Amino acid sequence: MAKYAPGHRAPAVPDRKRASHTFRAQALDFGANGKLRDECWKDLDRAVKARIEARTGPIQAWWAIPQSDDERIKAVAFGPGGLCLAEPTIRTDHSPAYRLNSYVAREGSLRRTPIEHRPPPAPRPARGRGRGRGADQALTSYLPPPQAAAAPPIALGQDAARAFGYLPAHAQHLLQEPFLHGQEMLRTEWHYEGRATDGWPSELSNYTFVLAGPAQVTVAAGTMIVPAGHTAETAHWSLVCYRADVARRIGR
Repeated sequence: MAKYAPGHRAPAVPDRKRASHTFRAQALDFGANGKLRDECWKDLDRAVKARIEARTGPIQAWWAIPQSDDERIKAVAFGPGGLCLAEPTIRTDHSPAYRLNSYVAREGSLRRTPIEHRPPPAPRPARGRGRGRGADQALTSYLPPPQAAAAPPIALGQDAARAFGYLPAHAQHLLQEPFLHGQEMLRTEWHYEGRATDGWPSELSNYTFVLAGPAQVTVAAGTMIVPAGHTAETAHWSLVCYRADVARRIGR
């Protein structure tokens, strides 16, 4: 099963210092019988693939999804050359085409932070207590304490926040950090594939989240599994977080 979302544009909040906010995991929407990224990438036109790879360099994180009435493919890729989004469009003569939008990375600016997140399972609540206040406190015990003077979190749409909340707190901070002090988020893009029950994933075999602004791009890419005895709040992750400075933009 797979899920993707279009970009979300959030306004800048100038002259206001923001503390990193830790979003909480929520049930996710999984598409039914959708084409997964590997199949979609194979279906993408070879010339478009070549143009993407020419802009990104060796691809570090990517996905591809059907996103048009005729099942044409949208692709998102990130590498040392920057972020590239290939989106199907129609020319004025109604013939199909692709629009490539790029955030070109400043040479040598790519930073890479691996994260292996292995929290212990949350203690079970005492018999008869259910999931009351004590259980909720246990579920979040591995997160950093809230900051009393924290400003509002960065502006993520509801669907984006649901997916973002699965990331470990440290990964969430790394992605948000460049946008905490007023840099506008021009693109919010994400993709996940995995297995779930009633919207709660037991495994995310592919997960990628992208925040792009005029000065920086941040990306998290990796996998998640909920081991036996664990919950979404104590899921195990193997991730890499990337950050690159934007030298210029091509398109939007």
